[in-house]
Amino acid sequence: MIDSKKLAEFLSEQISKLSWRNRGELFTKLTPDLLEFWIQQFKTKDSSGHSEWSERWQRNIWIKDDEEC
Repeated sequence: MIDSKKLAEFLSEQISKLSWRNRGELFTKLTPDLLEFWIQQFKTKDSSGHSEWSERWQRNIWIKDDEEC
């Protein structure tokens, strides 16, 4: 289960890293795809895994490793 408060803090931190001049510009940058990306990264950030390039996001993303042995 996701801790809503920690997710909100994580999203707030990510939003603060965006550069924007006004709220209208900010809202054009806060797309559903970007929010989905941040939530996916939040869900996997404390897990073991590795980084891979994503063509969809045009950046490295964290891939959770399967824990099967």
